[in-house]
Amino acid sequence: MIDNRGIVRIIFSINLSLGIKGNNYKMKFLKIFFVFVALYFNFNFNIACLAEESASVQFQINIPSYIQITPTSSPVLLAYISDKTGNLSSPLRSTFKVISNTEEEKTLYLNANVVTADGYENAFFERNGDVYVAFARLAQIPKSQALINCKIGANPADSPGIVAYPIRSVEGAKSQYINAKQKYEVYVKSGITNVGIDIGTTVLKDSFAENDPNGYYQAILSLTETDM
Repeated sequence: MIDNRGIVRIIFSINLSLGIKGNNYKMKFLKIFFVFVALYFNFNFNIACLAEESASVQFQINIPSYIQITPTSSPVLLAYISDKTGNLSSPLRSTFKVISNTEEEKTLYLNANVVTADGYENAFFERNGDVYVAFARLAQIPKSQALINCKIGANPADSPGIVAYPIRSVEGAKSQYINAKQKYEVYVKSGITNVGIDIGTTVLKDSFAENDPNGYYQAILSLTETDM
């Protein structure tokens, strides 16, 4: 009877009726079949192994932290004493541009110096809660004692060649004056910060007297990364 089940029985019965010779063909067929299956799986296994192999490399660069500090191109660095009071004709101002790439807040140091007979000395000082900056004469360098006398509020005649003016503000960043170090600490963050320093026009009364010689007086302000 020929149906789906009959077809299966006919194929089966032919193989049995072949006898020994048929068995040889059967064995050869099975060998070829198993070889084919083995080759097939071996091929696919090798392909799979090849597909899974990979390699990668990583490139890295390191950008170091840095601080760049430059003065601006248009400060007000020169003023004149307009009368016998010792007051300035106009306020003085300077601005420092700070570029930083550090993530954390960075501490900078604002210093002021004058030149005396003993060399460079601190020009900032505090009196009654106010901060002042001393100026020293350039043509005839004053003695160090004259600077000391100015800071402690001695008789004006005892500080020839030294005059002082108030720091009105340090702007653009958080700051505080450290009296023990006679300097400001300025705290800047990542990015660009413009730190401005304003010096007032009103002279510290006991720093100016008739015996202060004429000529140019100078104070040097610097903003540094290092606590010098």
